[in-house]
Amino acid sequence: MFMHWVDWIILFAFIAFISFAAYYTKRFTRSVVDFLSAHRVAGKYLLGIGDDMASFGAITMVAMFEVYYKAGFTAIWWQNMILPVTVILAMTGFIQYRYRETKAMTMGQFFEMRYSRKFRTFAGLLAFFAGIINFAIFPSVGARFFQYFMGLPTNNFITIGALQIDVVYLILLVTLISISLAFTLIGGQIAVMVTDFIQGTFLNIIFVIIGFYILFTFGWEQISSALLSAPHNASMINPMSSGDVDNFNISFFLIMAFGFIYNFMAWQGGQGYYGAARSPHEARMGRVVSKLRSTTQNFPLVLLAIAAFTLLHNVDFSAQAAKVNVILNNIGSEQLRSQVTVTVAISQILPIGLFGVFAAVIFSAFVANHDTYLHSWGVIFIQDVLIPIRQIVFKNSEPLSPKEHMRWLRTSIVGVAIFIFIFSLLFEVKQDILMFFALTGSVFLSWAGSVIIGGLYWKYGNTKGAWAAAIVGLTLAIIGWFAIYQWDITQSVLQSIGLLNPLVDRWPEFAGDKFPINAQILYFYSMLITIAVYALVSYITGKNNPFDIESMLNRKAIDKNKPKEKFIDIVKSNAKEMFGWDKEFSFVDKAMFVFSYGYIFIFFGIFLIGTIYAMNTDVIDSVWLSYWQFYLWFVVILSAIITIWLAIGGYRDLFEMFKRLHIAKRDDDDDGTIKSKKEK
Repeated sequence: MFMHWVDWIILFAFIAFISFAAYYTKRFTRSVVDFLSAHRVAGKYLLGIGDDMASFGAITMVAMFEVYYKAGFTAIWWQNMILPVTVILAMTGFIQYRYRETKAMTMGQFFEMRYSRKFRTFAGLLAFFAGIINFAIFPSVGARFFQYFMGLPTNNFITIGALQIDVVYLILLVTLISISLAFTLIGGQIAVMVTDFIQGTFLNIIFVIIGFYILFTFGWEQISSALLSAPHNASMINPMSSGDVDNFNISFFLIMAFGFIYNFMAWQGGQGYYGAARSPHEARMGRVVSKLRSTTQNFPLVLLAIAAFTLLHNVDFSAQAAKVNVILNNIGSEQLRSQVTVTVAISQILPIGLFGVFAAVIFSAFVANHDTYLHSWGVIFIQDVLIPIRQIVFKNSEPLSPKEHMRWLRTSIVGVAIFIFIFSLLFEVKQDILMFFALTGSVFLSWAGSVIIGGLYWKYGNTKGAWAAAIVGLTLAIIGWFAIYQWDITQSVLQSIGLLNPLVDRWPEFAGDKFPINAQILYFYSMLITIAVYALVSYITGKNNPFDIESMLNRKAIDKNKPKEKFIDIVKSNAKEMFGWDKEFSFVDKAMFVFSYGYIFIFFGIFLIGTIYAMNTDVIDSVWLSYWQFYLWFVVILSAIITIWLAIGGYRDLFEMFKRLHIAKRDDDDDGTIKSKKEK
């Protein structure tokens, strides 16, 4: 065991504090809208920090460790192409602003407003299915992270039927899921948001400290020597020589950039945050805060992965490397060994005290992610599946009372917790985590972007187009799943219909023992196809019956006698809405815009100019190393500034939310359902 008694005290003290914070929120959860959307009273800092932390789980840390351990700094380079995309999406209020104007509490509720109740149910079911399968590996990866980082025993097994279960792993699963579940049940979205915010702020501070510690502990010459040992075509410093990096080369990040735009807000893991802002403007600014915070979140991950790689590939650390290799060599699963390599190496790097603090960081990442996802998928199953089905089947039934509604929601959340616990015991991930995400997410994400963007911005989008896109996207996802997990059967099918040999002649990879197209590429093709299907079907069937989007957004009704707007006028109007500053923008909001645009486009400019130059000129490794050394120091100092700024704003928003919740009037009819005339 690697934990010192000092580390245990730090960990338990943090758990006690965050548990008290969750319990404190119980007094404010008095209605369905409180439980679902924190009564829509959250400010931008609380939203941004909480939402970003919610998406940053222990599994995200492990997944990014896999990426950075394989690709090194080259992954950071190619991620820079996404920087302007994410910031512009946040600053323009793309999707977020209009979605908040609809006052929908879930994306499914928006689907019912825009398309139909039946489509809401179908979409909700697919979102729920994709979500819980995707979510089901989170506890497993997080518990293993804890187990190997803390040096807990891994060889104590019990036998239950045909299963051999690691006792310590089982205890960790039960404990971590139970804590996350308790936080969610106590106060719903209010408890989730408050605890996520506190844990996010804590993580920001600790990551800055760890960043400085790593930079002062490892000499740059030691880091450079280790990184230069990577194969030439799988370079960890020169992005132009990273084509052979397994799964995580330039194509992966290009598809990621496209997916950010297409599926912005489509994934429903953090749906409770989408409708929690006190105004559309605060929702928009919350996204800006989230992108600012991501700076403090990403650099420590690459730094820790690089430090782990250095420890295992530089002779100066051979003693520590030997200890790490003993642990790794005793792991039978190759994929599990890949997942915990950086984790085990970190345990040999951090000193007493900082070790315990990092254990608290892992706990924070696990709980913040799990309580949010438990809330989201439990809510979606009730709000977007069961209640709409009840309304369709039992048309004259009375609506649920607030007490019944809350009981349904809590029961659903408990059901999700039980499912992910059982799944984590039985299922083993056999591919990179991000590839698993792409595969499972495609069930919903392959088509969701089309119906969300089209529904909010295109008046010709209609229900038939939405159904067509969803059915085609689901079909492609199922084919992809089968091809990847049952490749031998797929080869036999292709052989029987005479397609395998022509494919092998043109692409020899089809003769291999695994499907030659990874999940990320399949996801990309699915997105392109469903965009075309939605646009084509919607326009053909709905060109004579445009939808009144302005009314759905609770804006002034459209004057039917008003002359038809020209296309250029529509573009100008939308551009002003997304890019313009209006009276809602305070001085701080404007400063945040300028600051965000400034540092993001500096790095994007370096990426763009550097890529063009490096593609035409052979840049030597020493130049790349000098750049990465500068990058690390610049980002760690910038992160310290951002951390202080966001912490001050966040705690101000936290106390303001408590004040608003204390005096807020509750409306039992505001429960996320769209009632028929008879129900009203």
